[in-house]
Amino acid sequence: MFDARKITTLVMLGLFTGATFLALSLPAKAAFMPFLVGIPGMLLCLAQLVIDFRTDNRVEDAAVGQGKDEGSRPEVQMFLWLGLFTVALVGFGFVWGGPIIVMLFVRFSSKDTWLNAFFAGAGTFATLFGVFVWMLELKLFPGLVVQALF
Repeated sequence: MFDARKITTLVMLGLFTGATFLALSLPAKAAFMPFLVGIPGMLLCLAQLVIDFRTDNRVEDAAVGQGKDEGSRPEVQMFLWLGLFTVALVGFGFVWGGPIIVMLFVRFSSKDTWLNAFFAGAGTFATLFGVFVWMLELKLFPGLVVQALF
């Protein structure tokens, strides 16, 4: 009934819900960011739970039993991408490092086309710059390399 995916989703749902409820006690301007992250996160976690509980586990069990579990990735690869993401954000900041690493992840880890990878990177840039920098006028971390160069 409960597997690791469902438990992880429940934990994330608890974190997003907790952040949202904690934001209720903050002043309006301070509560905006936890609401901006917490409410969509809660909705996505709820949707994932519905998908997980509606999915027939017998198909997944049969695939695992036959050794055809292509959905799981080695932990080493996961930690490698996490490390690359951290280096990109610390080195080049959110606005530049985020889109670059998203584009590389979509191309190489997901094995998608360069066109789709470019659109994923462009969408990430549009979201980070357009929403956070331009519309909300938030100052995002520029990155150590960018700070040293400019």
